[in-house]
Amino acid sequence: ALDKGLWGKEDDRWLIDSFHTYANIAKVGSYRLIQQGILQIIHHIERTYPKLYTYLQKDCALKSFMKPLSDQIPEKRRLVLFSRLVVEAYSLLHWLENEKVKPIFWTWKKSKQQLRCLELQAILYQILQENTKSIDQDKHEGAEQGQPQYQELSKKEKPKDRIRSAYDPEIRSGYKSKSLKFTGDKIQVLESRENGLVLNIEPIPGNEWDGERLGPMVKEMIGSYGIAPKQLIGDTAYGTGENRQKIQGMKILMTAPIQKYKNPTGLLESDWFVYDANLDEVICPQGYSTSKKVRNNVNQGNQFKFEAKTCQVCPLFEQCTTNEKGRTVFISDYYEIMEQGKSYNLTEVGKDALRDRYDVERTNNEAANHHGLRKPRTRGRESLRITSKLTAMVINLKIMVKKLAEPIKPFYRYKKCENRIKAPVCPN
Repeated sequence: ALDKGLWGKEDDRWLIDSFHTYANIAKVGSYRLIQQGILQIIHHIERTYPKLYTYLQKDCALKSFMKPLSDQIPEKRRLVLFSRLVVEAYSLLHWLENEKVKPIFWTWKKSKQQLRCLELQAILYQILQENTKSIDQDKHEGAEQGQPQYQELSKKEKPKDRIRSAYDPEIRSGYKSKSLKFTGDKIQVLESRENGLVLNIEPIPGNEWDGERLGPMVKEMIGSYGIAPKQLIGDTAYGTGENRQKIQGMKILMTAPIQKYKNPTGLLESDWFVYDANLDEVICPQGYSTSKKVRNNVNQGNQFKFEAKTCQVCPLFEQCTTNEKGRTVFISDYYEIMEQGKSYNLTEVGKDALRDRYDVERTNNEAANHHGLRKPRTRGRESLRITSKLTAMVINLKIMVKKLAEPIKPFYRYKKCENRIKAPVCPN
């Protein structure tokens, strides 16, 4: 495609966007998730190391891991069953580490299967850490005496980046928008706008920020072909100050909408304040200025603070802040580059570029809905990566055939009848 001039011209624009996928897994609760982790280890040992499985049957009387947890059972009984399952899960992990089993385990002839067993143990342990906690025995009514007890963590206590399925531990839950939540991966697509060819495609975790892979994907293409576009266009997630700085460092114009931040108090927005880079100070709408600042490393910028005396005598005080100590304004390290982006987006050229970014949606729709990437039949991100690459190849081949192949004359199976009598047409 490059040799035929389908992409790679000096004035080419590259578009980047992502679409979400739904993982090929069942959404389960903590109880079923722990069961999955236990069953994976037992079935793996049964299939690959019968000798070790024989010892496992003798030493570990695992019973609770096969019991379903119905919604109709009493709450006290539910707590007991959950606690027993957690105990049996830890017992299995402990059994694989005891002095009697260790010599047998490390004589495993198939090293890959042995390594896989260790990976499954790590998955089960992580599931237990992310979903359960130990409690005092006295607080756990109905439990057996002398046995450590556990309970499920509340939704707020569970980490957001937790495992969702023991069968596909890389899968995460994420948000494509404020209202659209999904469990699966996101697929990043980088394409040339000239003819819609897919230049690069990569799956990322569902909870990963879209703009994080922008730099590596562009660098990979430039490193492989030595070709850079004139302009790179994306949506708001890609237009951060850090990304703009990286892309402009490659001598590429980065174009994306600027994210708007609203004041949670409903008072004056930060846009009403002006930052003077030469004097390193912030000027408020009434003309007062301040150079007092505190470093904010988390948000990569400085927090400028106006004095309380200045704010209290200001006529806009009640409309500006509810803090009696004075208004604060955050100025990012990328303030200037973001202001340049705002100015460019207001020009006619910038508006045309922002309209061009929607062209990549056609490719997203084709890959997701016509080629089945919305609900891929794969497990594991590496398998999804291979499937995504193959899909991009097919999309590119179709474009190349349309652009490069000679048009084929239409073929008629039956010869058209020249003396065919036409049906009469009603005059009314």
